[in-house]
Amino acid sequence: MYFSRIRVRADIRDLHLLISGNGYSAHQLLWKLFPGDKQRPFLFREEVAREQIPFHKGVKGEPVFYVVSATQPISTHPIFAVESKPYAPRLAVGDHLGFKLRANPVQLAKKERTPQEIERWQKNRTEHGLENKEVTKKRIRHDVVMDAQYHLLRNIADKIGIAVIGKKSLLKQQIIAEWQSTHNSQAITDNLKDIIASNERFAEESTESLHSTKLLDLCLKAKADKQLETWLMDKSKSHGFVLVRDNRLKFQAEAYQWHALPKKGKNAGFSSVDFEGEIEVIDTELFSKALFNGIGPAKGFGCGLMLIRRV
Repeated sequence: MYFSRIRVRADIRDLHLLISGNGYSAHQLLWKLFPGDKQRPFLFREEVAREQIPFHKGVKGEPVFYVVSATQPISTHPIFAVESKPYAPRLAVGDHLGFKLRANPVQLAKKERTPQEIERWQKNRTEHGLENKEVTKKRIRHDVVMDAQYHLLRNIADKIGIAVIGKKSLLKQQIIAEWQSTHNSQAITDNLKDIIASNERFAEESTESLHSTKLLDLCLKAKADKQLETWLMDKSKSHGFVLVRDNRLKFQAEAYQWHALPKKGKNAGFSSVDFEGEIEVIDTELFSKALFNGIGPAKGFGCGLMLIRRV
C-alpha cells in the first residue's frame, strides 16, 4: 500500500476551480494516476492546500488530496504533483491513535417495492441478462443527521399538537410559532434542555437561558451529534477499534455538508461529516482493513479514508 499527497501543479492555472469540492471530478482525475486499474484502487480525502501546507512556496486555495492506494500512483502526470511513500502502519492491540475521518453517515433500511418498482426491477435484470429470482426488498439509505433531526421535530410537534406536514424547515417554523403561544411552552423547554443535557459535549449549554429558536437549534445539533456518535460506534465494532474515553469521550463530529449530484437526479446527492478524536485498536487485522478499504459509503466521492497519528 502507498500513502500519497497529491496537488495540482503550480503551472496549471484555474484547474483547481473545476475540481475543488467536486468529489466526482476529483475522483475521475485521480484515477488517471493509476493507469490499467479497472476497479478503483484508492481512497482519497480533499483538503485546502493553504491550511495543510501553509509554508509551502506558491500555496493558495487549491485542493490537496491525501490518497491511500494499493499501487503507487504515477509521478509523471502533467496535471498533478505527486509525493508518495509506502504505507504499512505497525499496529498493536491497545494502540491509542488520533484520527480524522470524513464519512458519509447513513443507515440502511429495507422497504417493500411497489408494483411499478417490481416491474422496473425485473425489466432491468432482463436487459442485463440476469437470471430471474425472487423479488428482493428495496434498500434505502437514510441520512443519520437529517433522520435524527426530523424525528426530533416530529416528536415535538406531537407534544404541541400540530400536524406533521412539509419539509423540515417548514415544520421547524410551525413548531416555533406554536411553541411561543402554547400554555405548555415551559414543559417543552424543559424537555429540550433534557435532550441537550444528555449529550456530554453539549451539557453545559443546557443551563443557559436561550431564546426558543436558539434552544431548538442547539437541541437539533445535540441530537444529530449523538446519532453520529452512535453511528461511528456501530462502525467501530466491525473495524477493530473503539472510541477512547478519559473523563468524557474523545470525539467530535463537525462540518456536516450536503453534496448535490444533479447528473444523477434532481434530489440526488450525499452528505459528509468530519469526525475527529482518539481511538484504541482492539483488532489489528480488522483495523488494517479499515485503513486500506475505508469506512462507510461514498468512497468514490472522497469519503471513508481514516487518517491516523500516534498520541
